[in-house]
Amino acid sequence: MKKLFFGALAFALGVSSSVAQLSLNGHFYGEDALKFYSYGNYGSARTQGMGGAFTALGGDLSSSYLNPAGLGFYNKSEFTISPIFTTTNSTSSYIDNSAKLSTTNMSIGQIGVVFSNRGVGTRKKRTAWSISYNTLANFNNDYSYNGSNKRSSISDYFAERATQRGISSEDLNEEFNTTTRLAANTTALAYQAYLIDPIQGGGYVASELSTPVIQKGNVSEAGNLNQINVGYGINYDDKTYIGASLGIQNLNYSQLTDLTEQFPNGQFFNGFTFGDELLVKGTGLNLSVGAIMKLSNNIRIGANITSPTSMRINETYTSYVAYDQKPNTFESDEQELFTVPNDFKYRISSPLKANIGTSIFLPKKLGVVSVEAEYVGYNMMNIKDKEDNRWSTDQKRGIQSEFKDVINVKAGGELRFGVARIRAGLNYLGDPRKNSDAYNTSSSLIGTLGAGVRNNRFFADISYSRMSRDFAFTPYNLSIETDYESATLKQTKGTFGISFGTFF
Repeated sequence: MKKLFFGALAFALGVSSSVAQLSLNGHFYGEDALKFYSYGNYGSARTQGMGGAFTALGGDLSSSYLNPAGLGFYNKSEFTISPIFTTTNSTSSYIDNSAKLSTTNMSIGQIGVVFSNRGVGTRKKRTAWSISYNTLANFNNDYSYNGSNKRSSISDYFAERATQRGISSEDLNEEFNTTTRLAANTTALAYQAYLIDPIQGGGYVASELSTPVIQKGNVSEAGNLNQINVGYGINYDDKTYIGASLGIQNLNYSQLTDLTEQFPNGQFFNGFTFGDELLVKGTGLNLSVGAIMKLSNNIRIGANITSPTSMRINETYTSYVAYDQKPNTFESDEQELFTVPNDFKYRISSPLKANIGTSIFLPKKLGVVSVEAEYVGYNMMNIKDKEDNRWSTDQKRGIQSEFKDVINVKAGGELRFGVARIRAGLNYLGDPRKNSDAYNTSSSLIGTLGAGVRNNRFFADISYSRMSRDFAFTPYNLSIETDYESATLKQTKGTFGISFGTFF
């Protein structure tokens, strides 16, 4: 069923440029991969407060996936939990009209335990292994848009889709099951809801042609990309630290999208709402290996590489239309129709990641400064359907033409005042798109602040990070670009992290 609903899926995901449209009925799944694997600052509150620059530092549960060699610095066992609170403020602009929306959500950023053991022999000073749950990306996001459209309706989109398919009205009727009252795809759905009409000589046109069209849309995203890590680190001679970690990733993502249109001068409709639901679940594995070396008592260097995650994805997409007709216009047994749930299975290969960094400890144990560079191979991502090699090749070509590899830079510092700590950090995240102007994207900065207390029995940390981004959402595309609009959005996301831990 996938070739029948990919076009509508592009509507669900808000593809904002025709560049990403691979074919008439094709959706560019590179956009999905980018969404799932574009994450910035994460980990414990201590790690977040220092901008995530922990490749050469170690001694934190976040080392289990940032650089498992850092587990070798543990001299005591530890349990820690890190809840995260996120507030998102969005401002949209659509056809010269603006709308604002604020949301707040809570999640578990990290929870886990590290078991430290004495080494064996003269060189192996300590060993440690860990098991942890980590939230790598949080997809909770809500925004809305509205405006008065004098040029088009989403009905025009469905009319163009039906015309491009070259399908007859009889065939559209056959794509609707009169027993279950479910449509096979959104084109048949629109036809059964009287949103489009066939015209003499072939093709289709929107049935309601009145203007203006009062449009109001909502997008609600939820879910996360989380990873369970089992890590192991070894301390050799208190100078060389090596480690490895197995990551088990779980993806849970949902998106609810609706567009309501009202017709003040309508001939057939007072209005209607088109909506859809996308559910995505996946699991995959990756491996991280790393090393840290002490060049002196005050200087460390570290490096880590994380293999691409090969993830199996199960996706379900459904849509509906609810319509309010004018009296005495057409006969209809119901005012709401649905498509049959469409299921699709495929694989995503995530970017290869590699980090290299250094940590410099200040004299008299006053604190530490840490800097690192992170390579992310977005151009190496892959989308594959084992039943369709040609489709898979098209997806790969799309990724190679749309995305580029980036170098992110992370820096952070910590000052110590007895048992108290204060921290700050900065992330520079490169824009992975080759054509940034087409998507209204750019590189971004994440600033972080943090504080904490630590003694021989327990620790508590807090952190705050802030990130702003601009992006666009296109409710629907038409062949003539001036006939449709995109909602441009400015979004600010603030993340407040708390970590509690105890040594044993």
